[in-house]
Amino acid sequence: MSRWASDDDGNRRQMNARAKSSAPSSAFLELSQLLTGETELDRKLAAQYHDRLNAVYSSQLEKLVTAFSSTRDGGDRGSRLKERLDADQEAARAARETIAIWFTSQFTLPDGRTSAGTAEEWKSALLWKVIDAPAPAAAPGEYGYWAEKPGRHRPGEE
Repeated sequence: MSRWASDDDGNRRQMNARAKSSAPSSAFLELSQLLTGETELDRKLAAQYHDRLNAVYSSQLEKLVTAFSSTRDGGDRGSRLKERLDADQEAARAARETIAIWFTSQFTLPDGRTSAGTAEEWKSALLWKVIDAPAPAAAPGEYGYWAEKPGRHRPGEE
């Protein structure tokens, strides 16, 4: 199945064209770091996620990035962004979908269908890091990895 949802009237072409016309900004990566609580996010993945979201939620994503950019001066950016999202449901929707795509590699389309990511995006989803488990249907190591007792490495442990 294509990573882009489509229907018979050619919406896939429109979605792909919109995605290619908008280059992801560093603001999207910074915004993603704030929304996910993760400081180490992959730039290439950020570009892929931005493109996928922008193809479907272009105006909402623009509102979200603008709201985020307006929180630069002083104070708690998260609290100030929340205030702006409480006042703008379209930007809030884009924020929810941004969080969803980072944690699961998929997001919900306006019609309720799911837009799934690639296999590589699936394996890179933050969910697996949070629950300390390999992505289902994705081998976590080389052939025979199961013969060794798994090590439990937690952030901050040496």
